[in-house]
Amino acid sequence: MRGADKTSGSLFSYVDLEERVPARHPLRQIRQVVNEALASLDAEFAALYTDFGRPSIPPERLIRASLIQILFSVRSERQLMEQMHYNLLFRWFVGLGIDDPVWVPTVFTKNRDRLLTTEMSRKVMAAILAHREVAPLLSDEHFSVDGTLVKAWASMKSFQPTATDTPSDEDPGGP
Repeated sequence: MRGADKTSGSLFSYVDLEERVPARHPLRQIRQVVNEALASLDAEFAALYTDFGRPSIPPERLIRASLIQILFSVRSERQLMEQMHYNLLFRWFVGLGIDDPVWVPTVFTKNRDRLLTTEMSRKVMAAILAHREVAPLLSDEHFSVDGTLVKAWASMKSFQPTATDTPSDEDPGGP
């Protein structure tokens, strides 16, 4: 029997975001590592903020949202905030519930820049790299570079021809 193509119009969702993310999804392990690293910096985050005034975006959420932007190659903060409206995986990773409002892109950018232009960005990175699950993955002996990124970073503006004193054998020097 053919099912009906009707919009349910459900007003409520009874499924938790935690249940919607597959148990073996790679972001689960990344989120666990990041959360443990951020928890180790809780006292330092608390020292950055005052006890009065309007609450800002929690620094943990700013950092997790920035990681999502990096991991999924989201081009801009505006596009990231747009995708946060409908992408449940992004909401789960950042720590937003289904009904939580998504930030205005300029507010997100200003809060994130204010946080990451301090020494805190180095501390966050150091805490993540020092995590017991990440440390074995690091090596001083070699590194890998994705060739597509190298090509994307190169541009004609950064290209500077090298001056040669003598013409090569193949180039006689004239037209």
